[in-house]
Amino acid sequence: MFKNLKYILASFVLLQSVALANYNDIYIADIQYDWINKSEVEKEAIISEIHDIMFKEDFQKQSDFRSQFKDKLKDKEWKKHYYAASAGYKDIDNYNLSAFYANNKKYIYMYALQDKADLSKAYYYSAMGKLYYVDFINGEYPDYPYYSYQYQISGKPVSAIYFVSKDTQYLFEPNGEFKGVWYKHNLYDKHSKIILKRSSY
Repeated sequence: MFKNLKYILASFVLLQSVALANYNDIYIADIQYDWINKSEVEKEAIISEIHDIMFKEDFQKQSDFRSQFKDKLKDKEWKKHYYAASAGYKDIDNYNLSAFYANNKKYIYMYALQDKADLSKAYYYSAMGKLYYVDFINGEYPDYPYYSYQYQISGKPVSAIYFVSKDTQYLFEPNGEFKGVWYKHNLYDKHSKIILKRSSY
């Protein structure tokens, strides 16, 4: 069920403000809409620039991860959060809330909570309130651009995502390998080939 989760999670955008990056390179501010029209040289420049921003340090397994988040392993109010997410709520009490639907969109199989007092992390729970993933959010969040590193509760790294806008995110493997760029519903690889689709973003 969670095989493609690292791609789906690129759709988790809690606030939808738009800002261009403040970098000197010409590419970052220009990558929202025309990936498929860029030359290979331009694509490599964009990938390299984002990689340098996100992978200044190694993205490796954390051995003490479970103990670090021992108070988050079970959502004590999972029923309330699950039903609120199912009903389409975007926040509840002191949390931002996001739902992840199964392919038939009839039920959610996972929801995410983000404490409004600490926007640097997001917690992803099963429908029964079991913690599966933690996102560490960096950059200009909630403005764009920002980026996140995702870990399984075991401490194993899952993915790194660079959010340019609500429509556009760049996806990397934990080892720094470029996986693709989401533009709206489609994930494009380096050669502008669609390799995955999502039902919402």
